[in-house]
Amino acid sequence: MKHSIRAALLLVGLASLLSASACASVFPFLAPAATPTAADTPTPIFSPTPSETPTITLTPTNTPTPTRTLTPTPTFTPTRWPQPASRRINRVDLQFHSDALNLNRRLLIYLPPGYSTQSTRRYPVLYMLHGYGGYGNSVPEWEQWGLKDRAEEMMNNGRLKPVIIVQPDGFMPGGQPSLFFNHAPELGGGRWGDYLWGDVVSYVDTNYRTIRNRASRAIGGFSFGGQAALSLGLLHPEVFAIVGAHSPSFRGADNTIAAIGADRNWFNQYDPIWLVQNTNTAKELTLWMDVALSDDKVRNCGTGSDRCAEAFHALLVAKGIPHEWHDQWPGGHEGPTYWGPHLPDYLDWYSSKLVGQ
Repeated sequence: MKHSIRAALLLVGLASLLSASACASVFPFLAPAATPTAADTPTPIFSPTPSETPTITLTPTNTPTPTRTLTPTPTFTPTRWPQPASRRINRVDLQFHSDALNLNRRLLIYLPPGYSTQSTRRYPVLYMLHGYGGYGNSVPEWEQWGLKDRAEEMMNNGRLKPVIIVQPDGFMPGGQPSLFFNHAPELGGGRWGDYLWGDVVSYVDTNYRTIRNRASRAIGGFSFGGQAALSLGLLHPEVFAIVGAHSPSFRGADNTIAAIGADRNWFNQYDPIWLVQNTNTAKELTLWMDVALSDDKVRNCGTGSDRCAEAFHALLVAKGIPHEWHDQWPGGHEGPTYWGPHLPDYLDWYSSKLVGQ
């Protein structure tokens, strides 16, 4: 027994004189257990998206965006409303105060035939946006091209379901178009997007008998108005379920448009191309897009660009986003010979998608 104890003490003394590696090699039973090392995970290599629109980190807007809650599509029991005594649209041209802009703004509203007599009836709403060229006239462009007359005729013959039609004024006090989006702080910070989806919609819902549901709201526009309709629909599908883009422009932050400027990081959050590439909200919308055969402004992209109607249509197809697409109608980028003559087509489509009573 004494010999065993002496042997053990001798071994411990020898081990203390040796290096750890030597000790381990000579006395493997004294070597500490090795700590396993995790295998290196190879760093993935990502290929850039082949697009002229860069993927840039989104800078949040200075106006908090409320959490979206999509309201289920309501189911209405069909009601047979009597033919109204008046067969005329009531044209209401008014001023209201926008809290987002702290400005009084013009609003043109068409109330459908029978609105004043069928006092329990509620109506879907179609918001129609103007383009770059002109809302300042007493008769806005859509009306010049026949919107009021076509809508009145189609509601009276049953082709268009009774609908309230709203045309907001998107021009800034200096006369330049706002393009209906929130401007960067260095460009004045005007909240022109909040003005439309927030103030205008709230005013109409508060003061008129609307169906207050996304499925009963459509937004459409031509040229710049078409770009704005896409932007607002993609940003606020909880407000608008139906979006029509008629020869939409796809201007970017290249410093050629004063309201947009050159800050891509800011403008991306309002850019329909960026929004479709980087979000899934387009799949929550019912979409229409058209462009004339001879449109030399927005149909085809310039060299190395993806900013045109054909490229946006291709992007929607690539992303598997359903949409109605019309590109074979003759005409150019103009109202009297293209958008005006196709108003019945547009109104047919909006009527088929809007949920009414």
